[in-house]
Amino acid sequence: MDGDGDPESMGQPEEASPEEQPDEASAEEERPEDQEEEEEEAVAAAYLDELPEPLLLRVLAALPAAELVQACRLVCLRWKELVDGAPLWLLKCQQEGLVPEGGAEEERDHWQQFYFLSKRRRNLLRNPCGEEDLEGWCDVEHGGDGWRVEELPGDSGVEFTHDESVKKYFASSFEWCRKAQIIDLQAEGYWEELLDTTQPAIVVKDWYSGRSDAGCLYELTVKLLSEHEDVLAEFSSGQVAVPQDSDGGGWLEISHTFTDYGPGVRFVRFEHGGQDSVYWKGWFGARVTNSSVWVEP
Repeated sequence: MDGDGDPESMGQPEEASPEEQPDEASAEEERPEDQEEEEEEAVAAAYLDELPEPLLLRVLAALPAAELVQACRLVCLRWKELVDGAPLWLLKCQQEGLVPEGGAEEERDHWQQFYFLSKRRRNLLRNPCGEEDLEGWCDVEHGGDGWRVEELPGDSGVEFTHDESVKKYFASSFEWCRKAQIIDLQAEGYWEELLDTTQPAIVVKDWYSGRSDAGCLYELTVKLLSEHEDVLAEFSSGQVAVPQDSDGGGWLEISHTFTDYGPGVRFVRFEHGGQDSVYWKGWFGARVTNSSVWVEP
């Protein structure tokens, strides 16, 4: 009986051939190399542990923030205290230009939170100027002839001089046009403990304008919502009337800052809208652009 399972092939083990013997020898030779690496790592760790605190802080500050929190603070008690302490994060903030060099150490109690909030700081609204038509907006109401995206300055309008990158705006019609976005703060990188304990400032801004040849109405409503979309805080501008020839058809900013809003906030609902006050067919209503929601450090 030949092949696998052949009883004759399962007799006494054969002596390894000379060609096979070096493999065992090489395996034995690898062990000292592993031991050498471990010893080198131990020596390096001991060297770092003996560094004065200011030097060790500079070494740690050069590492990625995620590595500091997820790995370095688990090495030993000393490193944990350094990673949890303010001096390391103040140094990282200074090195990355988030605060000026030599900034007062007593200005903030939680430099780690300031660092992470600063790195995440951005406009959380998608497509705020209509560059992607109505992409990213929900609960869109097309009153009258509906929303239309137009290029600045538009008919009977002016340029947006506050930000040269803004090239377009949303124009409303002769009946109310509204649109909204819902921001999931946890999906954007803001964790529960930060939102519930630190309660960082949430700043909302919007820009609106009328035409020089027609009056209009504008409205902004922003709500902070819980996990189950209960309203925990709210800001409403009410209906703002923009008369014909108001400020030469210039752009006006409206803003609100939410602070001390209590625990439980998980979503921000931003909604704005407009219509004209002369009921002309077309797009003579309020214009909006450069909307924004920011979580500030």
